[in-house]
Amino acid sequence: MDERAREKWQARYSSVDYEPNAEAEPFLRARARQWKKGEALCLAAGAGRNAVFLAECGYSVTAVDISERGLDRCRQLANERGVEVGTVEADLLDWDMGAERYDLIVDFYYYEPLLFAPVKRALKPGGLFVFQTFSTSQADLATGPSNRKFLVPPNRLLADFADLRVRYYEDALLGSEALVRLVAEKAITNDPI
Repeated sequence: MDERAREKWQARYSSVDYEPNAEAEPFLRARARQWKKGEALCLAAGAGRNAVFLAECGYSVTAVDISERGLDRCRQLANERGVEVGTVEADLLDWDMGAERYDLIVDFYYYEPLLFAPVKRALKPGGLFVFQTFSTSQADLATGPSNRKFLVPPNRLLADFADLRVRYYEDALLGSEALVRLVAEKAITNDPI
């Protein structure tokens, strides 16, 4: 486990000044109810707002994060909203997602290309991967993250998910944020031509 990353996020979620946003990402809220319900995996779940929202939509949700304190907040929010969310404390680079296990995998604001192969393996046929984070254009703006290591280069996701069906892709400046969004679907069958 990456102890430095764990300590960083433990400190953030333990801070008395930290006020977690309890509302799911608008991109997810606008789409999740139309997708097939089933098993959902929320990567880098943090305080759980997206995981809890998916549970409210009828998904059976597992939230994974490196911070136990963040997952405590996730469980608290789930309890307040009257839903269940399974939680796993793990470094995502060390955690086995399994094979063909999830109907939906979501990843908001955690860009790590090494996760893409395990994500594809963990999706059931017909399953969706939903991703959103900042593009490298964010580094040129006055606010937000600027470390390009954590920002998506132009068209990188399209290349990384060329073997899945891209249902939605956006690389846009939205207000003060340069965001990249993707919804990709794993093929149901490999029909011969």
